[in-house]
Amino acid sequence: MTQLRAPSTFAAAMTRVAGVLEYPVAAKLVGRRVRTLQYWSQPNCRTTPTLAQALLLDEAYAEAGGEGAPFAEAYAVQLGLVVERREACRRQLAAELADAARESGEAQADAIHVLASNTASDHVITRALVSVEEARAALSRVAARISSFLQVGAGPASGSTGASST
Repeated sequence: MTQLRAPSTFAAAMTRVAGVLEYPVAAKLVGRRVRTLQYWSQPNCRTTPTLAQALLLDEAYAEAGGEGAPFAEAYAVQLGLVVERREACRRQLAAELADAARESGEAQADAIHVLASNTASDHVITRALVSVEEARAALSRVAARISSFLQVGAGPASGSTGASST
């Protein structure tokens, strides 16, 4: 059965290269076993060619008449996705900061209203408490978003930004 490969992945790139070069030729080129290259073409593969190997494979692919550079294209798309996720997280942080500033301003205004009134009604006091709670919640969302920028761990997931979901 044919395995489905997401486009613009290293597995799809290896499959494209093997379609033009054949696995034995590609394996000899990068000094690896045929089975290793076949594994690289599987969507569940956890390893990939080195950058030097990918460059060799792309170059040989083009010299053999293939169009484009499969590994370079896959890398560019994946890098673009990483950048977009990071930028989306930054945009979300900006929106959450704006919300927190608005909520904090409202809470301060309501608290000042309580302070300015010698006989503040229960309604005015309750509104101030609600405003303070809304500001606290907004600042908690900002804190969670900021913490998503921390680079934690090692390996491929290290340094990913925007991991927090809101």
